[in-house]
Amino acid sequence: MSWLSRFSGGNKEPAGTKAAAEPRKERPSTLPKIVIDHHEYVPEEFVLGSFRIRPYDGDLIAKQKFDFRLQFDLGGDPVDVSCIGMVVKLTAEAGLVARYQSPQPFYERKLVDYMKALKGL
Repeated sequence: MSWLSRFSGGNKEPAGTKAAAEPRKERPSTLPKIVIDHHEYVPEEFVLGSFRIRPYDGDLIAKQKFDFRLQFDLGGDPVDVSCIGMVVKLTAEAGLVARYQSPQPFYERKLVDYMKALKGL
């Protein structure tokens, strides 16, 4: 096989062999932990870009930006990510609803992998 064919795709594996060779990731049993001001919360709802914590008993106020840590376990590898969020809504009924900026690309990929594993994909 020529050197150029390696880069142009001449060394492709037959269809289906690569997917079969990858081990299936273990599905996480819980949502990630969110740590705000040294208090740990398990969100009631969590999607990429936002979350809801109910009940919330901290000191944040509406439209406030805040730092928090996102902690989860990806296949036995603990991940702890520093994030910046903004309070969207904060009431007794709704709890704390916040949006957050995407973390650094390395951690964003880990978070996407975690969310896929959580959904069973």
